[in-house]
Amino acid sequence: MFEMSIVRIGLIILIAASLGAFWYLDTVFYHWDGVLPQPEEMVVETVPESSKNNTIFNKPKEFVPTNEWQIIQEGQLIPPGLHVQIDLQTGEKKAKLMEGNINNKSNSLAITDSHKPENFIDPNRMPDNSHKFRSYEKLKDDLKDLNMTIKSDMDVMDELSRKFQEQMKVYEDSGKNLQNILTDLEYLLHQVDTAEVFAKNKGIQLIIIPCINSNSSYLKSQGALLLGSAASNNQKVQIASLENDVIPLLLKHIDNEFTFSVQKNCIFALSSITRRFPLAQKQLIDNNGIQIFMSVFKTPISKFNTKLKLKVTQLLEDLTIEIEDAKLTFKEETNKQLNIEAAERVRQYDNLHLKDKLVENGWCNILGDEFIILSNQIPLDEENNAMVEASGKSLLALQKLCKVKLQGNKEFYQSFYKLETYYKQLVQNDVFFDELYQLTTELTNTYDPVLE
Repeated sequence: MFEMSIVRIGLIILIAASLGAFWYLDTVFYHWDGVLPQPEEMVVETVPESSKNNTIFNKPKEFVPTNEWQIIQEGQLIPPGLHVQIDLQTGEKKAKLMEGNINNKSNSLAITDSHKPENFIDPNRMPDNSHKFRSYEKLKDDLKDLNMTIKSDMDVMDELSRKFQEQMKVYEDSGKNLQNILTDLEYLLHQVDTAEVFAKNKGIQLIIIPCINSNSSYLKSQGALLLGSAASNNQKVQIASLENDVIPLLLKHIDNEFTFSVQKNCIFALSSITRRFPLAQKQLIDNNGIQIFMSVFKTPISKFNTKLKLKVTQLLEDLTIEIEDAKLTFKEETNKQLNIEAAERVRQYDNLHLKDKLVENGWCNILGDEFIILSNQIPLDEENNAMVEASGKSLLALQKLCKVKLQGNKEFYQSFYKLETYYKQLVQNDVFFDELYQLTTELTNTYDPVLE
């Protein structure tokens, strides 16, 4: 009995000790009985970027291009011959294979904005938040790891100029290369800023004049085309052309050259240089430009000759009309400074005596003969309609001088009646011809002595 009590007391003590141990553990380690986190849920210390680059295990996978866009990972190199796209907002780079250009060894670049779809075309001007976009220098840095370079129009123009000078030395072996260079240059020189840099970098001396002075009709033609494109509505290039004496060179090729493309482009270049530039017009007059222009109308009639006559007529029409415009501006200008400038332009035009020189060289009679020829070629094509317009406007601008020269020329008067009747019939079905109808009517009223 006593022994049973001792056993019971021992069991009670053991149970109490066990309960006390459990209570202690639960108090000190309150989550000791929780579930341990699984491996994927455990927090692992991030390895620094520099450490990643130093271990072979973290080296970016090789970029395997496909026909679908893929993201280019940080530090991942790509092979040449891919189409690359960069998002200017996020900096994300993507690449894919270039369609139909398996052997290409350079990459093609596309710049996108993640806020707009790739095919979005903004009909308005650029937004004011342009500061968000990466700079030109930043783009160049970003593209280094893509095995690519980015060039501005100025960079391309300088490179083309350098290549031209190199190829010019070996033209016999590289004619095709020169053609490609000159074609690309002509495209760039339509831009005013690029053309000004071209002239500043002596492009006229180093490229245009050597072309015009060459023995190749192609180079003569292309050199004149380059000059005309650069000087069009560009005063700085007009001044540079005047300083480099290109006007006498251009006039020489109109007079002596028998290749249509050379003559045509030389007239185009002269037109771009002399328009609204009295000093250039003076150099043209001093170098027998009026006489050379008149000689174009004395050559046998042909398809090409008709085109040249039209271009000369349009140029001389513009030069005579701008004299009247300058006088009208001077008369109506109320701003004091602008009025002073307008007065100076009128003075320069008056010193040229351009109208008098045109009449002295038979311009009125040439225009009269052209009207007679045109009236006998009815119905007229588009080119002849343009000739009617240019000749008619010239005759109106010179009416005080030309009426004296053409007095008594009945065939000339009759040509107006024929053309007026012709355009009156056309305008009934097409209002496009209304301007020509009004022009011929005004010529009839101005030159017909019976209607005076």
